[in-house]
Amino acid sequence: MKPMHDQIKLKNISKSFYTNSGSTELFNDVNINFCSSTSYAIIGESGVGKSTLLHIASGLESPTSGEVFFGEKNFWSLRASNQSLLRLNETAIIFQQYNLIPCLNAKENIEFQSRINNKHDSDYISAIIQDLQLGRLLEEWPENLSGGEQQRVAIARALAAQPKILFADEPTGSLDEKNSKLVLNMLLNINKKYNTILVVVTHSLAIASKLEVCLELKSKKVSTK
Repeated sequence: MKPMHDQIKLKNISKSFYTNSGSTELFNDVNINFCSSTSYAIIGESGVGKSTLLHIASGLESPTSGEVFFGEKNFWSLRASNQSLLRLNETAIIFQQYNLIPCLNAKENIEFQSRINNKHDSDYISAIIQDLQLGRLLEEWPENLSGGEQQRVAIARALAAQPKILFADEPTGSLDEKNSKLVLNMLLNINKKYNTILVVVTHSLAIASKLEVCLELKSKKVSTK
């Protein structure tokens, strides 16, 4: 049996948005168990709420109703400070929009979370930098990097933090085929080597097929494909 603290459980999750024209429901009564050392793909058409579901699972966004458990901890019943510590120490997210810190160069961005959560490992980070071919870019500012280069820096930052739970929102969206394969292999290798939970939102069925569990968000429900 896998340790409870290495599991995320979504229980009866629903999410709605409210505007002047009324309420829009993205999904309802979603139940998912994410287990350690397992990789998951979340697929579905544009606009169905894949990224929102990932944000809820990672503790970045609250559900309209339902509960999110990190192990035995009900995330949204924790103090805000404890929520932040849990996200910092146990999770890392590769965002679709990169979210690099503009006043830090590429190297400082890569090391940022690992220094805050005291998991900084110079040799490990150097290997990531080499694998992602970022060596010549380390002193560059984010504004001077291409979209693909920023994406690789963001991926390196997430991996450097050595998370127990790694979330990725379209992590290969701005990468060419060669770099997409490289990144996917790295994510899967780390998933097994460190027994992480890997959750990837993707529109690519080719990428989804490489992950162990494929979850499809369709008609406001999640099913195993």
